[in-house]
Amino acid sequence: MKMFLTLAVLLVGFGAYSQSITGNDATASQIRRGLLDNRNRSLLSFQTQKANQVSHGNVTYEGLFVQFVKSDNKLQLINPAAPPEYGSGRDNLVRDPSSPGLGSGGREGLKLFSVQF
Repeated sequence: MKMFLTLAVLLVGFGAYSQSITGNDATASQIRRGLLDNRNRSLLSFQTQKANQVSHGNVTYEGLFVQFVKSDNKLQLINPAAPPEYGSGRDNLVRDPSSPGLGSGGREGLKLFSVQF
């Protein structure tokens, strides 16, 4: 019984010791410092263009036809389990602005080809 109690106290002590950290060595602060460093700015870049968009100057072309031309594997466009780089099917939906959302019948049709200035 004494051996069990001694082992339990040692394990609790080591657990408490391993949980204690100083404010300067916290993992979250190290990650934050590393991400804010100028060397790692490329990690914070975002994809600005969707899979169904092509931009030339101030003109943006988008729709199903553009996505079909841009994609490498055309069959992935009809695959419901396609990887994210092939885009979402909801990107090509035309929505009715007077309806509150997709679940309540806010869809009108598909965007085959559109031009934005």
